[in-house]
Amino acid sequence: MLEKEWVFLDENVNEAQAEAYAELFNIPVIVAKVLLNRGFTDAAEAKKFLDKNSDSFYSPSLLCDMEKAVARINEAIEKKEHVVVYGDYDVDGITSTALLVSFLREKGIDAQAYIPDRQNEGYGINKGAIKSISESGATLIISVDTGITAFEETEYAKELGCDVIITDHHECKQELPNAIAVINPKRIDCNYPFKDLAGVGVAFKLVCAASEKSERELLDEYADIVALGTIADVVSLKDENRIIAARGIEKLSKNPNTGLAAVISTLGLRQKWNNCAVVSYSIAPRLNAAGRMSNAMIAVNLLLTKDPLEAQELAIKLDTDNKNRQNEEKIIFDQAVEMINGTDIADKKVLVLAKRNWHHGIIGVVASRICERYNKTCILISIEDEWCKSSGRSVEGLNLFDALGHCSDILEKFGGHAYAAGFSIKEEYIPELDRRLNEFANQCQCEEKLPRILIDSKITVKDINAATIRKTEVLAPYGAGNKVPIFALMNAKIVDIKTLSEGKHCRLLVESENRLVEAIAFGSGSMASEFCIGDLVDIAGELNINLYNGQVRLQIIVSGIRIVHKEIGEILPDRNDFVEIYRYLRQNGNMSDELANLSGQLTDKLGRRIMREKLINVLRVFKDLEILNFNKLGDVVQITLNETEKGKKVSIDKSKEYQLIKKEAEELYK
Repeated sequence: MLEKEWVFLDENVNEAQAEAYAELFNIPVIVAKVLLNRGFTDAAEAKKFLDKNSDSFYSPSLLCDMEKAVARINEAIEKKEHVVVYGDYDVDGITSTALLVSFLREKGIDAQAYIPDRQNEGYGINKGAIKSISESGATLIISVDTGITAFEETEYAKELGCDVIITDHHECKQELPNAIAVINPKRIDCNYPFKDLAGVGVAFKLVCAASEKSERELLDEYADIVALGTIADVVSLKDENRIIAARGIEKLSKNPNTGLAAVISTLGLRQKWNNCAVVSYSIAPRLNAAGRMSNAMIAVNLLLTKDPLEAQELAIKLDTDNKNRQNEEKIIFDQAVEMINGTDIADKKVLVLAKRNWHHGIIGVVASRICERYNKTCILISIEDEWCKSSGRSVEGLNLFDALGHCSDILEKFGGHAYAAGFSIKEEYIPELDRRLNEFANQCQCEEKLPRILIDSKITVKDINAATIRKTEVLAPYGAGNKVPIFALMNAKIVDIKTLSEGKHCRLLVESENRLVEAIAFGSGSMASEFCIGDLVDIAGELNINLYNGQVRLQIIVSGIRIVHKEIGEILPDRNDFVEIYRYLRQNGNMSDELANLSGQLTDKLGRRIMREKLINVLRVFKDLEILNFNKLGDVVQITLNETEKGKKVSIDKSKEYQLIKKEAEELYK
C-alpha cells in the first residue's frame, strides 16, 4: 500500500463543541467531530446538512435564460417539432440525455437523442453532427452536459434552420454562444446560489421549469437517473446535490428505472444497499463502458426503455463492454509499466508515455492508475497517423491544465482542469512535449508530495460497534466534497494475516483491549508479506458493517496502515543485513518491484524480518557507496547495480548516509 502522510484532523477540534453536537443531534462524539472537521461549526448549518431529506431546492427561474428556454420548448410542443437532445458520452451526458428525451416525449414531442462517437467525432458538438441532425428534420437542438464553447457550431446550426438551447455546467468565459438560451450556473452573470450542479442536475432544472409537476414529484420520478449522473461526475455532494444523491440512492435500491433495475440485476445485488460506492464502482462503469468501447446510445436506450426484456439484453451488452474495458485497461496498464521499468524516470516529475493505437476511451483510466502507483503526473498518448489523442492525470502540486498551456503551440487543442486534461498532438512533437512539461514542473518548483490520509478522529475498539457505525450513516451519501469518514485505531496487535481472492486483497485480524477487529485492505494483497503476526500497527480506514450469509461482521476498510516500531534494530540495518541483502541483489540483478514484495522476498529468503524502512536504509547506503542506483517511485522501487571491482571492499561506517541514518534512528529511539 502506497506510503502516505497521516493528518489527524481532530487535533484542532473543539472537544466541548463536539460533545455538544453529540447531545444535540443524538450522534456519537466521533461523528460530531467529522461534522466539525467538514466546517460545520454553526449548529444551524450542521442541522441543514444532516437533514438530507428536505425539499430545500432553489427555484429553476434563478438560472439565467431559463424562461427563454421554457418558452422555446413550449413552442416546440405546440408546433409538434422534431427536437434532438445532444449529449456527451460519459455517464453525466448519458443520464442528462435520457432524462430530457424522456420528459420531452411525455410532452408529446418527437424527441431523439444524439451522442457523438468517441473514436470518430470526439468530445463536444461538431458541425458534421449538426448537418446530420438538420437533415433529419430537427428544428431545435438542446445540448446537455456540453456546448458552452460551441460558438461556431451554434452559428452553423442557425444557418441550417436549427435553433439551439445550451445546458451545461462546465467553466465558461464571459462571452457565450449565440443560442436561444444558455443555461449554466457557472455563467458570470448567473446568480443561482449553487454552482456545483452536474450536467444532469442542470437538465433536471430545465425539466422542473418546463413541467407542471412539483420538483418533489419530478425527483420521485427521475431521482435515480439524476443521482447516477451526479455521483458519476464526481461533483461536490453538498447542498442540492446531497439531496439528489440521497433520494436517488433510495430509489435505486427500492424501485429503480427499468433499465437500471436490469443493470442492478446483472450485478447480483440481492441484499439491501444504500451507498454511493455501488453507484460509483459498479453501476456507473457499465454505462461509461458503452461510450468507451462501443456506442453510448446503448446506455441511453437502456435508460429510456420500458421493456424489461430489452433492458436485460442491453444490460448484458453493457456488462460485456465493461469486461472488455477491464481487459483492455489491463493490457495498456501492463504495457505502460513495462515502459516505465525500462526507463530512468527518477528525475522526471511528469511521465509521458506513448504507444501506437492505445484505446482512446481507456487511456484516461490507466493514466489515473499510473499516477496513483508512482505518485507522479502521468500522460498517456495513443499514437495515430495524424493527430495523436491523449489523456493525463496529475498529482497535488502540479496544475496540469496550466502545464499544457505552457505547450499550447505544439498542441492542436487541449482542455480539462488542474488534475485531469486531454489534448491532441502530432507524433513528432511528443519528445518536445515531454521536455517542456518536465521543464514547467521544475520551474514552478512542484514538490512531489506523499498522498495524504485525512483522519477524522482516533478511535478505540469501543467505537467499533454496529450502533456507532450505523449512526455515521447520517453523514452519507459520500462523495466529492463529503468523503467517507476515516478513523484511526492505534497500537493494535496483528494476530492473523490472510490473502483473499487469489492474493488480490489482504485481511488482517488485530487485537486491541482484548477485542478482535477485522481489517480488509482491498487491492493490497502484497501487504501480507509486509507484516508479521505480533506486529503493532496503526490502522486508518472506514468503519463498515459487512453482511455475508446472514452474518454481521464489523470491519475497518483500510486506507493506510503503519507499523509502530518497538526497537531501533527494526529500522537500523546491521552488518549481516548489508551483507545478505547485497548477495541477494547480486544474484537477482537489476529489478523493479513493489517495495512490499521485495521486503517480503528478502524476509522469506533470509529467514528474518526485513522491514521496508530497513530495506530503504540499506539501499540509501549502497547508493551512497556507489554500489547501486535506486529510485523510489510511489509503491515501486527501481534498482540498478553498478559494476564493482572484484575483491574490492567497502566500509559501511565510512558512508555519510549511514551515519545520517544512524543518527536519525538513535534520535527516534532515545
